[in-house]
Amino acid sequence: CTLSVSLVMVVLVGAPTALASPNLLTNGSFQNGDFSGWTTGGNFEDTEVVSGPFYVYPGDQDGDGFYAVLGPVGSDGTLSQTFATTVGAQYTFSFWFASVGDNPSDFTASWDSTNVLGPLTNPNTGVAWTEFSFTEVGTGSDTITFSFRDDPEYMALDGIGVMLRQRPTPEPSSL
Repeated sequence: CTLSVSLVMVVLVGAPTALASPNLLTNGSFQNGDFSGWTTGGNFEDTEVVSGPFYVYPGDQDGDGFYAVLGPVGSDGTLSQTFATTVGAQYTFSFWFASVGDNPSDFTASWDSTNVLGPLTNPNTGVAWTEFSFTEVGTGSDTITFSFRDDPEYMALDGIGVMLRQRPTPEPSSL
């Protein structure tokens, strides 16, 4: 029994974990009710920040009342943001995504032009919000980008965050 407790203690103390740290993004959850802080590009028609039920989505994921619906037809739109990081530090890049598999549709998430998710073709979360999370390394100035298209309806995006990953404070070896 003591061995099991000791092993658990080592795992908990020795493993890096994402602890609460400030979100490096501006308006990462669209809580301002708009795309302020974000750079929009490509085909941005039929893409907006909404509150409450919209299309098949019952509402936002994180309780602030707002989320983005992504619905450009015929070609991709993009949403990106650049932010300062510490060179070599690890960051958690996460977001909540919902979709119903409209055909044709696509979705890609990237960190500094490297895809971390996708491109997904006709993604389908069954309407449910699904969290995606990735560990990335800072370069001093980094950019996240979402690329999307949904003919003829919408996908949804909310709760986007980039947070410094921190290691827990180790216990003194005398304990």
